[in-house]
Amino acid sequence: MITPEKIEEWIREAEERPFSGPLIIRFIASRLSDLTKWNEELLAENIELRSGKKAEEYERRIANLEYQVELLKRQLGGEVVLADAPPAPVETTNLLLYTPQGQVLRVELPPQAEWKSGGAAGCFAAGLDDLQTRLLAASSQEELLLAFDTGRTVTLAVRDLPAASDKTLRWEQAFVQAPVGSEELATILPIGRMSLFDSCVQISRRGFVKKIKEGQFETYIGKAYIGSGVKLPADKGCGLVLCKADDRLVMISQEGFVLSLEVSRLPLTIEETIRLGISDHVMTTFTVRQKPSILIITQNGKAIHREAGWLENAATLKAKGQAAFSQERRQAGVRVAGAVAADSEDWGAALHSDGQITLHKISDLISAGSLGGNKQSPRQGSGEAARVVAFSLVSKD
Repeated sequence: MITPEKIEEWIREAEERPFSGPLIIRFIASRLSDLTKWNEELLAENIELRSGKKAEEYERRIANLEYQVELLKRQLGGEVVLADAPPAPVETTNLLLYTPQGQVLRVELPPQAEWKSGGAAGCFAAGLDDLQTRLLAASSQEELLLAFDTGRTVTLAVRDLPAASDKTLRWEQAFVQAPVGSEELATILPIGRMSLFDSCVQISRRGFVKKIKEGQFETYIGKAYIGSGVKLPADKGCGLVLCKADDRLVMISQEGFVLSLEVSRLPLTIEETIRLGISDHVMTTFTVRQKPSILIITQNGKAIHREAGWLENAATLKAKGQAAFSQERRQAGVRVAGAVAADSEDWGAALHSDGQITLHKISDLISAGSLGGNKQSPRQGSGEAARVVAFSLVSKD
């Protein structure tokens, strides 16, 4: 602070030693510059307080913190007992089927002890009309982020979705989050434990990637918009993956090319990471985190097993990736339906084009090399085998 005593001292110093005058003037000018800057900041903050913008920002922060607390309560509901708290609902495993039109159908699975490898978890009586249907497993205590290809997002608790009444499935039972205009539902991401991760990676169908820091990702969720994540007009969003700093992100294309990248090296802006053919696109993405195996399921029901050590981290962006199967099989029409990082004790679920959903133990798939034979679809006629439309890990860390 500049006091009258300090000013008198500077005057005496300038009178006794005139050569120190320029130094004193420079100091005063620097101090006045700092004071002017602080005054401008205080003025701007005062304007924000008067206009209500600052209060709105604080309200948004409070709402976000309350949302995070609610997520933590839901995640810890079955593990923490609080006085005067109502009993926590029983946690169940659910399969979620969703379409680009915003339909989300929940299938509640029985306890894992009742699962049978190769057994049915449900079936659409009229078959599966939309072959773009996606499959996802989630706990009943999870929170979901529905991301549309425009970048718009909606949060929704799994328990708020109506469950299918029996194993005979109908889209009339589904929850519908209606798209706005011509947009489509691109992906659904469980976000109940997002605070345990360092970032969220956004991937497009053409292999463009953007890494979003966890704090910024929470802000985007609060604003219900994460951005489209694309650069090309013909491109669309494909997936969102929560990552830790030391994870490896794996992308697998429909034609069987596999690219592994260190998350720490991923760009914070939208960049192309995998070089794809004109007819190819990214089919599935996930991280390899303490899982010994990669299992790739093809549309004809074959299970291709690779050890996690088979993956080679790409040295540069725009790499072609490793081939999961031969060029001959690719030319014969073999395509990827889904892929997961798993261990032998995990389970997976497969959605077939004839409308059936089947459960499979990963160890059985690795041993057999297939989902158990091609089923004949009564709806497709001519003895054509039902295709695998989607495959998802059911039990995971």
